[in-house]
Amino acid sequence: MAGSLAARDESRAPRVRRTIVLAAGIVIALAILFARLVSLQLSHGAYYERLANLNQLRTIPVSAPRGVLYDRNGVVIVRNRPSFVVQIVPMQVKDPQQELGALAALLGLQQDELWRRVLYQNGVTYQSFDALAENIPLGPINVAEDLTPAEVGRFSEAADRFPGMDVELIPVRQYPHRTLGSHFLGYVGQITEAEYKQRRAHGYGPNDVVGEDGLEYTYDRWLRGREGGRRIKVNSAGEAVATFQSFPAVSGNDLVLNVDWHLQEAAETAMARQIGIIAKRVGQRTGGAAIVEDPNTGAILAFVSQPNIDPNDFAAGITQKRYNAYLNDPLRSLFNRAIAGAYPTGSTFKLITSSAALGSGLMDASSTRYCGGAFDLNGFIFNDDRAGGHGTLDLTSAISESCDVFFYQVGHELGIDRLDRYAAAYGIGAQTRIDLPGETSGILPTPAWKQREYKDEWYGGDTVNMAIGQGYLEASPIQMLKVVGAVANGGTLYKPQLVRQIKDPHGRVLATFAPVVEGRVPVSPDDLAIIRKGMLGAIESGYGTAYNVEIPGFHYAGKTGTAENVPTGDNPSGRNHAWFVCFAPYENPKIAVVVFMDQSGGFGAVNAAPVAQAIVQSYFHIRSAGPSGSGIRD
Repeated sequence: MAGSLAARDESRAPRVRRTIVLAAGIVIALAILFARLVSLQLSHGAYYERLANLNQLRTIPVSAPRGVLYDRNGVVIVRNRPSFVVQIVPMQVKDPQQELGALAALLGLQQDELWRRVLYQNGVTYQSFDALAENIPLGPINVAEDLTPAEVGRFSEAADRFPGMDVELIPVRQYPHRTLGSHFLGYVGQITEAEYKQRRAHGYGPNDVVGEDGLEYTYDRWLRGREGGRRIKVNSAGEAVATFQSFPAVSGNDLVLNVDWHLQEAAETAMARQIGIIAKRVGQRTGGAAIVEDPNTGAILAFVSQPNIDPNDFAAGITQKRYNAYLNDPLRSLFNRAIAGAYPTGSTFKLITSSAALGSGLMDASSTRYCGGAFDLNGFIFNDDRAGGHGTLDLTSAISESCDVFFYQVGHELGIDRLDRYAAAYGIGAQTRIDLPGETSGILPTPAWKQREYKDEWYGGDTVNMAIGQGYLEASPIQMLKVVGAVANGGTLYKPQLVRQIKDPHGRVLATFAPVVEGRVPVSPDDLAIIRKGMLGAIESGYGTAYNVEIPGFHYAGKTGTAENVPTGDNPSGRNHAWFVCFAPYENPKIAVVVFMDQSGGFGAVNAAPVAQAIVQSYFHIRSAGPSGSGIRD
């Protein structure tokens, strides 16, 4: 019996050993498998994720043309043109470092710039996509724009060296009139990393072109259109193996503007000519702004800020060298003086001081003040620009002759609270809400403002300075246009508007922007008529400050302004700003105009008024005076 049991034990031993060996093998295999899984997930996860992504459905987008911009008469102002670009699908690139380096050499581009466009990382070169796989868009991404036919040919000949890249034809923004109107049209550019993160929830992609300034920015969601594309399946070699569907791109909506392009060209020409004249006199070029509106609706008919930029520089990807030239331009050509600049207004502010005097009951049409050449305020002397003074003046004559002493007295009698109240009623110190980005509010100084900004009290001298548009007061040209527009139309304040309608690509009207009345100034129509009469005298009385821009046989009314400056870093000579505001015709105003010449020196009548005169002549088709002395209408 014992022998039998021993034999059985001996027969079991090999089986146990085999079981142990098998179990150990299974454990080892599982350990190896687990280690391999860990290696795949942690060490080479990005690599295999890339391979997995290559076998999938992919959409090849087709860019949508942006909407076209037209003037009020159907003139095309902004359109699109075809452009060749190199597009890259990052996940299909086999050797990113080599391929991007070769592409940069082939097209004469900076390799770092190509990497920035792919990975949205400025100035950093990455060695592989795997290192930052989470930052890689699926693409395609435009990495080189606006290729010439020669560059397209070179790329095509070497195409086999660039797997994952291809040349495509896309629409690119075109500004056929180049620099004209650039500060209200704006420009476009490839969406930045920050913009993409902010807007991707609203349907924007990493390759989108977006409005960066002007109307292109304000109306971007209307203009951008909807991209099309082809939905395909690709294999791990990046080859398309099937097309599932195609859908066409849909053009963006069109804008119809209030701008009259013929008038815009005339205003641009007049401004450029005057800047040239001033440059010869002072030995340095300067800048300026001119805006024209319909005072009965607020519609902007022309909008000039010079120096201009060329939006075409940005449309296909601006070079760093060109962008630096804009940034370092001492005349600040990127700066929109018409709405973003805030300046002392000079004597154009006397329209508001006059409104306060009449509206508050301090003065009427028969009230007078005496100017002996200086105003004594508690021992502080404020001089007039005419030695010996103007004598006794009523309000109409004081506006025509722009007598400082008259308005020093009136401002002192009004006091700062009433002066501030009427200035605020006209919109000084607040944005006009024109449909453009970057507008300033300017500065409407008050005693509380001065205490907050300068830790100082308000003095009587501050009030009399403000009464003639000097001191702490600052306003933009668009704000002063709103002032003269209200004076011209009898007191109604309109919101300035550049866009009249939005239409879809088939011409159907999607939105119409009717005139927006924002209120009325607290001055009666009869009192405003007194001010308008003074403005007429400024041009036609023979002793007014703007007699030099009279148009024989045509009646229009204006007000000059000369804002004195102290020397500063950007204005070491302390040259004056020159202003001129006007409306025309006098009897039934159709246009209101503001002209501002930045650091031009001289006086508003000499430096700014001739620009306005040229604008008026262009709008009403008035040529030079004929034999009878009357302007000739075309």
